[in-house]
Amino acid sequence: MNIFDPGNVIDKEATFALLKRMSVGIAKLFAPHCEVVIHDFSDLECSIIHIEGNISGRKVGGGATDLLLMQARNGDAVRDFHNYQTCLPNGKTMKSCTMFLREGSGVAYGAFCINLDINSFADIHRILGDFLAVDAGAEVSETLSDDIQRTIHSILREALNEIGAELPIISKDHKIDLIARLDEKGAFQVKRAVPLIAEELGLSRSTIYNYLAEARERSGADA
Repeated sequence: MNIFDPGNVIDKEATFALLKRMSVGIAKLFAPHCEVVIHDFSDLECSIIHIEGNISGRKVGGGATDLLLMQARNGDAVRDFHNYQTCLPNGKTMKSCTMFLREGSGVAYGAFCINLDINSFADIHRILGDFLAVDAGAEVSETLSDDIQRTIHSILREALNEIGAELPIISKDHKIDLIARLDEKGAFQVKRAVPLIAEELGLSRSTIYNYLAEARERSGADA
């Protein structure tokens, strides 16, 4: 029988007993960051009938929360809430789920609440964010490799991306533009660059040299 299905006739005591057993497993599974609280709406001033893994400082016999008071007033219009933020009086935050227990008519008679203390995880998230942060304004990138062939390949891919082109390049102007980008990036400081780039582009070495000369000539003219 689904204890959350309003179409069923509910044995409230059996339901509460089952949920108390479930609360032990849930709290232990996520210990020490989890608490499970069970409310009985028959007396909202002391609605808490069970707490497992207490992290909020509340006690059995404590009253209903503001959310529960509002939802208890809604009668059969009550709805469940999942993965929402809750606040403790000391300012710490948790995330919570509240599932309402309903009679056959749909009216809520209790609530099963799971609360997770996320403060430690929030601190870790903040620390990791600080640790992983880089200067967003830094106009520099680097591939750390001692394999010059891989480095040339990386420079070529970066240059292709900058001009918005993919291999094979058909247009001569685009090829010269690419060679100019590679020259600006220092690729031709490496003796092996010409044969490596010629192989990648499917061109002869002499063609690469010719395009390089033309690119530098254009650059000089532009200057």
